[in-house]
Amino acid sequence: MKLFSKKTKTKKLLFCANNLDRFYSDEELDALEKFFDENEVNVREMDCLSYCDECECTPYVLVNNHFMEGKDPQDLLEKLKETV
Repeated sequence: MKLFSKKTKTKKLLFCANNLDRFYSDEELDALEKFFDENEVNVREMDCLSYCDECECTPYVLVNNHFMEGKDPQDLLEKLKETV
């Protein structure tokens, strides 16, 4: 057994339900879901993530507890693709 084996690390994504409702169309949600299905990510939708000021202005996600925003849902998805 290797103590420090190289494992692929799963990304943990947290979405605010209010932010999803505010910024995402059905088509954009479908694109997100397709992305999640194609990549090894752990996704959770929470009622609130306590980023209320940001939530009103831009789509965002917490990636392994780090804030990531996009100017629109497509921009955020592109940033997620680069990260994951």
